[in-house]
Amino acid sequence: MNYFETAEKFANENFSNYDGWSNFNDPYNYADGGANQDIAASLPFVINISNSTTVDQSNVVFLNANKAGNSTAPAFGNNVAISITLDNGDVTYAEFLQDIKSSPFKVGMIYLQSSNTAQPFKSLTITHRESNGRIIQTPVSPRLDPMQQQAGVTVVKYQFPVNAFTAISTTILASATLTASLYPAEQIDVARSLTGQSVAKAYSRPNLSQLQIPNGNGLVG
Repeated sequence: MNYFETAEKFANENFSNYDGWSNFNDPYNYADGGANQDIAASLPFVINISNSTTVDQSNVVFLNANKAGNSTAPAFGNNVAISITLDNGDVTYAEFLQDIKSSPFKVGMIYLQSSNTAQPFKSLTITHRESNGRIIQTPVSPRLDPMQQQAGVTVVKYQFPVNAFTAISTTILASATLTASLYPAEQIDVARSLTGQSVAKAYSRPNLSQLQIPNGNGLVG
C-alpha cells in the first residue's frame, strides 16, 4: 500500500475531534496478541518536552526529523527555553529522529502526562509534509477519559503514520514538562525481509484505559 496514500487517509478520515474513535470497529488496528504469541506488546517512544521559563512557549515542535537545523540538542530547533529528551534507555532523542528516517511507524495512541494538570489537554497539531510540497495538518484536541480520575494524564486515541516529514506542535506551559508516549501499532523494518518476514512489524494494543469499545470480538481495552 502506498505510504502517502495511507498517511492522507489517516489524517483525513480516521479522526474524531472528541475522543479519536472514528467508528466502533477497533480503529487502532492493533494486531491480536492473544492469537499470535510472536506479536510483541506495543512499547512506547517516550518523549519529554520541558519549558525552563515562566512564560508559555507556543508552537513547540517535536518529531520533524527531516527539518534542517532540527538536530541540535537540547532544543532541536525550538526556542532555547525548550529541552527535548527521549526516555528510552540509552537511546537519545537525536538517534530516535535518525531512526525515523529509515523506520517509519504508525502511532496507535498517545499517552500524555504532566504534573501541570492543564498541560496534557493543550491542543496538538499533527503535520504531514510530502516532498512534492503538499501539506496535511490535523488538529487534535485531547479530552479527559470519562473513566479516569487522574487529572494530569490523558490518552489520545488517534492513529497516524510517522515518517521523517511528520511533525507535532503544541504549547508547553510555563515551567511545565510534557511527557508524550507514542505507542506504535506498526513499524517498518526492512531487515525483516531478509528472514522472509513482512517488513511491517505489528504490535498488540497496550491496556491503558478502562474505556470499553465494542467490536466483532467483544469488548477491548
